[in-house]
Amino acid sequence: MIAGIGIDLIEIAKIAPDLLSEPYLRKVFTEAEITECSSAVNSAERFAGKFAAKEACMKAAGKGIRQGAWFTQIEILNEESGAPFIRVGGEMETSMQVMRVTKIHVSVTHTRNTAAAVVILEKLDDEP
Repeated sequence: MIAGIGIDLIEIAKIAPDLLSEPYLRKVFTEAEITECSSAVNSAERFAGKFAAKEACMKAAGKGIRQGAWFTQIEILNEESGAPFIRVGGEMETSMQVMRVTKIHVSVTHTRNTAAAVVILEKLDDEP
């Protein structure tokens, strides 16, 4: 059963200047995300895709900064195949437990100009 759906779209040019700031990177991305994206040729596109996925995850959970969620509580990493996956901690993990989320689906895409992500939260069907 679907517990939540979120989508986000970001212009890469909007986030690119911020990526030059170490404090910004540490405020929004985890160490693993920074390492993964920094080593990529298209690092701005990668960072933007992860940012969009974090925003989509917050929307799917109905949480945001005002509700105690923060970007570093949502980690977007990639399998060896390149497929993205999400790990949550802190307030986001608590929210997912309350929502009884059993699986987080994520899809990320980008072009030279934009990055987009969709997150679907899945939970077990409620018993009658």
